[in-house]
Amino acid sequence: MATPNENLKSVLEHFGLTNLALAKALELDPSLVSRYLSGHRQLKAASPQMEAIAGFILTRSRRVKDMEWLKEQFQAAGLPTDISTVYRFKQNLIMWLASDGEKLRKNLGALLPGDIAGREPPVAQPQYNHMEAADNAVKLGCLQIALELAPILKALPRGTMADIFLSSDQIITTVNEDVAALLLRSMDESDLKIRMVVCVSGDTKAMSALIDTYMSALISGHIQLSVVHGMTQTVTNQMHLIIPERLAVLVTETPGSAATPVAAILREQSFVAEIQKSFEQAARYAQPVLNIYGDDFSRNILEIIYQEFCTPGALDVVKDNVNPMYMPQEAYNRVLRLHGHNETEYAWRSAEFIRFKSGMDETLRGGDLFREILALSRLNQIVRDGFCRMPGLYFMKKGFVHLDAQGCADVLNGYIRYLEEFPNFHLLILDDITLLHSDNCWQLKQNHHLAINHWSGPEPVMIHSDQLMLLREFQEHFDRLWAQGTGGIGSRGNVINILRDVARRMEMKLKQL
Repeated sequence: MATPNENLKSVLEHFGLTNLALAKALELDPSLVSRYLSGHRQLKAASPQMEAIAGFILTRSRRVKDMEWLKEQFQAAGLPTDISTVYRFKQNLIMWLASDGEKLRKNLGALLPGDIAGREPPVAQPQYNHMEAADNAVKLGCLQIALELAPILKALPRGTMADIFLSSDQIITTVNEDVAALLLRSMDESDLKIRMVVCVSGDTKAMSALIDTYMSALISGHIQLSVVHGMTQTVTNQMHLIIPERLAVLVTETPGSAATPVAAILREQSFVAEIQKSFEQAARYAQPVLNIYGDDFSRNILEIIYQEFCTPGALDVVKDNVNPMYMPQEAYNRVLRLHGHNETEYAWRSAEFIRFKSGMDETLRGGDLFREILALSRLNQIVRDGFCRMPGLYFMKKGFVHLDAQGCADVLNGYIRYLEEFPNFHLLILDDITLLHSDNCWQLKQNHHLAINHWSGPEPVMIHSDQLMLLREFQEHFDRLWAQGTGGIGSRGNVINILRDVARRMEMKLKQL
């Protein structure tokens, strides 16, 4: 089996790099690179140099054959080759190049998830009660922290609530791609939910990175974010990850980014219980950055929507669906009757729609700018399916509603009427929108508040925030998305033609049903 320094030599040869070129690119002493290659200096997995070298090699792997070549080397070394993400690929690369990679694999092999250890993890969940102090662990570097956390998070019951406290928004570990990818994957696969309390330092760049990293989890409601304004730790920055009644992970960093972060994983139950109490006190006085409403708060959600569409001010919307607000009154009433409401229920719902519709029309007549983004891929899917699934709140009920083909056609024709009547209503149709917008709708009342209606879970969820720090990040994201269509199919005439074509195909679908 090749040694790590021989592996590093092979990589440099494959990519046509010299020792000097590598040293210059990473701002390393050329003699240090020479000692790594000769084997006279160990290249540890948790070292900043290893992180930099692995990252640099990945940036050079721009061709499929480069990635395939690296996979062949991993396979020869007994590393898994079923790698679906960049961060997993990077883990393999570090294990292959590091002087302690083989030892680390052997020590952690029994703990690693199947995608890293090359086998399925044990089915039984670990027992954390009555753990001795010897069961606690200290880890160096984000890679080791992520490797240690992976089996712990994988064994948690579905829907577990964990807590994260950051003594400063400047801590790097939380936004590290290995740690962040692990947490986001746990949210996606195991429905892990996190309460995150952050001490805000005033560094807008740091807070921006945190929000950008976890934007998808904020949208889905898996992270409840709160902030504390005031003096923060200056000697060290700390991150506390608490899994109640199980363990606590204490990460400590220096304010600079050169030193490796250190993590202590503690399972002593009295300590875990006490740190949980401390978190509860901090969370009690923290300021929530967003509110999460479930179906039980339908009235609150309707009033939020009313503020967005029916009060003065510019509105930006990006929607992976269509909006029944653009239906004419008679079309909306038809759908209500299909739901089987009695006369009283039907009457108040119809009256509510009239209130919304007239408020939106008045706002548009006042000259306020409305911008909305739709996905052509979703419109085509609606035609193929002959219906569209949406939250029931659009029709003042809980759960989900399947709007039939006639209702979808009425909405599309409604969009056309508004484009023709209101020059301050702008619609952009992109071929597709990012996964970040899949199954949800963003509504940004500029400089006022943000609402995101997310419907990919078991029940619809509404995220609402009037915090400027969060609103600013989402507004910048919307503006970048809007800019993608500038000069393309975003012109009014083209958009109307696209909608007419989709509506025509929907009407043909109606005849087939």
